[in-house]
Amino acid sequence: MLGGCAYSFTGASVPAHWKSIAIPLFDDESNFGQPSLREDLTNMLIQKFQQDNTLQLAARQSANVELRGVIISIIADQPIAVAQGAQASKLQVSLKTRVKLIDHVTNKEVWSKDFTATGDYPAASGQSGREQGLLQAMENMTDDLLLETVSAW
Repeated sequence: MLGGCAYSFTGASVPAHWKSIAIPLFDDESNFGQPSLREDLTNMLIQKFQQDNTLQLAARQSANVELRGVIISIIADQPIAVAQGAQASKLQVSLKTRVKLIDHVTNKEVWSKDFTATGDYPAASGQSGREQGLLQAMENMTDDLLLETVSAW
């Protein structure tokens, strides 16, 4: 639904003392079996914040806020559309994370939430379709995390 949309919140009204953000490598507790998953999601999120430019990326020690996350689960191959003969024609992958936003200036947790994002793919597309579905889910997830961080004020 939101895949392909480019968010931009430049000039968004975050607290005045928020100038920089640290985004450490997400942990992966999903047991999904894709070794690059945590790097891929973290790098995509960093890229979204760089494009948005509301907060500058910084090292954890010097950042005003920190976005810390854990990949909780990935569920692939969930049927969402059925063709004639009760065969699934469209499948979905679901990505769930638990993310905290920590304000290092006030030493307070701003929020801690679970986020879920999905990506769809044709059932006949096999592994490459599943990978595209996961990429769409990660794209949607990072859009949601950026939005929650810079526009909830």
